[in-house]
Amino acid sequence: MEPKLSISQIDRTFAKFEIQNVDVSLANGLRRIMIAEVPTFAIDLVEVVENSTVLCDEFVAHRVGLIPLTSENAFHTSLPHEYEGDQDTEVEFEIELRAKCGTDQTQDVTSNDLLCFNKNVTPVSFPSQPQLNPDQVTPGGILIVRLRKNQELHLKCIARKGIGKDHAKWSPVSTAVFRHWPEIVLNKRIMNTMTSESLLSVYFR
Repeated sequence: MEPKLSISQIDRTFAKFEIQNVDVSLANGLRRIMIAEVPTFAIDLVEVVENSTVLCDEFVAHRVGLIPLTSENAFHTSLPHEYEGDQDTEVEFEIELRAKCGTDQTQDVTSNDLLCFNKNVTPVSFPSQPQLNPDQVTPGGILIVRLRKNQELHLKCIARKGIGKDHAKWSPVSTAVFRHWPEIVLNKRIMNTMTSESLLSVYFR
């Protein structure tokens, strides 16, 4: 029998599908490919210009590197080690973050504060639901650090294309799992000979 694929649910961040008439190894192979081989963009180089936050430079650079970046040109962009030209802007995309707290209130620095100079590469944004006003949905972002008064964070970053096999920050999925649905066939001839007592004995064995 030929393989059969049916999609039960799909959107921009989630997909659920069922594959029939294939070996379990194929489903696991698809899962591993999605995690390790699908190319994406991620911040690969971070230059810390100013950091007066409570987090050290390495901690901030690590958090920024794990922020997912969306792009429609990931497939057509070359990997850095494959590019043979001399234009760094073809494989390196500049991103800057500059935030300073000037009030007594704590200020959140999120992925929305990342300034991308190339519009083809942008950080993800998701809707946040304020508890005070459930009817109002505002754009949210991934929290990087919180600033107190007079604290400042200034970063200059370079985003590059890569794959999850090289580093988890290039992995395009947060969770990729599969479940094996067994095919259960009941022997009707034997079932017809069984009584309710025998069924209970099998159940509680």
